[in-house]
Amino acid sequence: MKMKVFFILMLYVFLSYFSSCFGKIIEVDKIVAVVNNQVILASDLNQVLFYLKQEKNSVTVPLKRNFLKNKILEKLIIDTLIIEEANKFNITVSDDQVDMILKNIAFKQNMTLDQFKKNIILNNTNNFFSYEDYIQNIKKSLKIKMFQDYVLNNNVHISEKEIYFLLNQKIQKQNELKKFDLKFILLPFSEKENNQTIRNKKMLIDNTLKLIKINANFDYFYEHFKINKNIFLTKNISSISLKNLKKIFSNKLDYAKKNQILGPILGKKGFYIIKVTDIKDNSIKKVITEFHIEHCFIQPSIMLTDLQAKKDIFEIYNDIKQRRYSFEYAVENFSHDVYSSHKKGDLGWISNKAFDGAFKNILINLNPNEISKPVKSKFGWHIIKLLKKRKMYEKWKIEKEKIYQILLKNKLEKEKINWIEKLKKSSYINIYE
Repeated sequence: MKMKVFFILMLYVFLSYFSSCFGKIIEVDKIVAVVNNQVILASDLNQVLFYLKQEKNSVTVPLKRNFLKNKILEKLIIDTLIIEEANKFNITVSDDQVDMILKNIAFKQNMTLDQFKKNIILNNTNNFFSYEDYIQNIKKSLKIKMFQDYVLNNNVHISEKEIYFLLNQKIQKQNELKKFDLKFILLPFSEKENNQTIRNKKMLIDNTLKLIKINANFDYFYEHFKINKNIFLTKNISSISLKNLKKIFSNKLDYAKKNQILGPILGKKGFYIIKVTDIKDNSIKKVITEFHIEHCFIQPSIMLTDLQAKKDIFEIYNDIKQRRYSFEYAVENFSHDVYSSHKKGDLGWISNKAFDGAFKNILINLNPNEISKPVKSKFGWHIIKLLKKRKMYEKWKIEKEKIYQILLKNKLEKEKINWIEKLKKSSYINIYE
């Protein structure tokens, strides 16, 4: 590699000398950096600036026009390293993908694709830059993004445990907004009372609770103590939030239900026996069903008609039923879903709202670990294996997805930084002033 770099530099020196001897017949580009066996030229910096000028809001090149020169150079170095790695994996970008990017850029600038292409050519004032250079720049950016996504998504994993830890925090905060109606019987004591007196009162409240439970009539004792105010006190509280209740009873009412009797609970003023008379929850809670499923998938194509796909999937189904091979074997060897076949066809948890009538009916009637008869979707033919099903509030399903996206974004960013640092450390990088 050092020999290649040496050769490039010697050629540059030779051309510079040749240019100086014959006037300005040849204008030699300036080398600004060497990355492994690749050279970054001053014209490469100019290309980026031109590209940014033409396409201000593109997501394909995450740079701003006012970035300093060293920032642009830093990105060019990183891009060179990633392109080098992508080439090892034979990552390619099609003309259709490039046209899609151009159409999006043109749309943002209120132009047709042809108008935009002409605009690039007419506004080209850079001697080192052509329309073809612009296209190659887009291809390079797409290749970088495709390979980067491939590497990062393979290295970043988010567990259900991580998601549910944060989701439970959100659920807890929402629960604290619930309004409770309570009745309670209080046996007061003060810190000045001796330990024996407190123990006696604890025995008294325990026995009172037993009587309430035996008779199953909290209200009778509540009314009795309300009229005969001797040892016990009574109180009725309306529309108090769980958040405020925690100040009195800690977390004792976190999972309380309507008409539930709780106690004895040690509070600030003594021992309490509580009846939850009502719970008001203003949040809309629409329940949805989620299915954790695996599938074996046969997809019709130009080479495979729908009729043949149907025949193939039924043959697979019959072979599984007759125990010629397992569902897992069928997924690994016959499924057309390359994204899930390497993980036993696992599609994860999917809401019932994602399925049409036929699919939904089949899933509802399946038992855990049971496989379905072949069923058709708009994508092709499936054999479904149900692992588990669960019910959850639609609101929390949406929140769960938001949490997943936040975790994914943060982890991808950290993994990207680590990955790029590893590429830098294992590479030869020389920057020229």
